[in-house]
Amino acid sequence: MTLQQNDRAAILAVVEAETDAYLQQDYDAWQNCWVEGDDIQRIQTHVGSGVTIAKGPAVRRQMKDILAQVQDWQPPRQFQRKNYTVEIGVDMAWVSYDQIGDAPSIPKDIPGQYHELKILRKIDGAWKITCIVSTQIRTTLTHSPMIEVDDQGRVLEMNVAAQEQLPEHPLLYLKSNRVWVRGEDALADLQEAIARFARIRARHTPCVGEEAVIKSVLLGQDDAGIAHICWVLLRDGKLMITFDDGERLEAQLNTACDVYHLSDAQQKLAQHLVAGRDIAAAAEAMEISINTAKTHLQRIYDKTGVRAQPALVRILLSADRRDI
Repeated sequence: MTLQQNDRAAILAVVEAETDAYLQQDYDAWQNCWVEGDDIQRIQTHVGSGVTIAKGPAVRRQMKDILAQVQDWQPPRQFQRKNYTVEIGVDMAWVSYDQIGDAPSIPKDIPGQYHELKILRKIDGAWKITCIVSTQIRTTLTHSPMIEVDDQGRVLEMNVAAQEQLPEHPLLYLKSNRVWVRGEDALADLQEAIARFARIRARHTPCVGEEAVIKSVLLGQDDAGIAHICWVLLRDGKLMITFDDGERLEAQLNTACDVYHLSDAQQKLAQHLVAGRDIAAAAEAMEISINTAKTHLQRIYDKTGVRAQPALVRILLSADRRDI
């Protein structure tokens, strides 16, 4: 092996050793992977708590406290890493990768995936860690389907939910490794949203104000008359498509009800109509008379300015408080 290959192997061995020490809750083994002295840093970014920075002795105190705790959850048995990048200098090196713990051992409230950067120094021939920067990837915190695409709409990665649900979707499918829609107008809307968000991403700081960068795309109705919608959004600087997200759909309808000032009863009727029920089935589900349901529907028509249920579904699913 060349010197460069030896250094790379030694660096990756330190990364593994530090991880193993964490999993075994072995503080001494963990400390052995780090540079001695006060010029070390540990920087973490969490979705829930923001950025935490520890330097020098605070890094060791922080880790000693973490490893001394009795965990009320089973830690990962191992970590999977991918997308390695390793750069090696004379006595400094850095390695970055995406990391996720084996999913069965991680409770839902514990984030599973991070992008990590480790900076190492070579001291007396041995590589030691001097700084860690760990950034939580938010897209792994959702159980809704998530598809990452590039600027041209080509699929880069899908989470498990997307892999399972996309083949069963009545309107969305893959074509030449792109997300496609059964319907020319809906396909054009989806492609326009992807292109627009790609332009936004080019000048956007990742994670800053990303909650506002989202666009709903109405896909149309399936053979059963049920309306479908997907969303294009930015998360952690990634261009994403999501669908079959019940919470997001509920939020979309709440937005529509705020925009058009629908009453509670009118909102409930709108939810049934979006779900594909006709006025009679909606009335039965709401336990009201069909005449009362028709009165609610007429008032919804008056507020939204439409006069047919398909048009009403479209306007409810595309309503937004702002034009991004």
